[in-house]
Amino acid sequence: EIKMAKSIVDFLVELDTNSKLMEAYKKDPVGIAADYGLSDEELKLIENKDWDEVAKRFDDTSKAIRVVNY
Repeated sequence: EIKMAKSIVDFLVELDTNSKLMEAYKKDPVGIAADYGLSDEELKLIENKDWDEVAKRFDDTSKAIRVVNY
């Protein structure tokens, strides 16, 4: 199974460190996530703001998940 390099985890880490991406995301969360290449399933999580499910995808729990506040 090939994992997409760009996962929701990668996207949120990028959001956390890229202020331009964050500004765009605040205006159009689902559109920006789609542009980033996230799957339909992952886009649904963002659309529904299902941050509990998103948090489960961070297998490295030492990563700060500040993004889930957005």
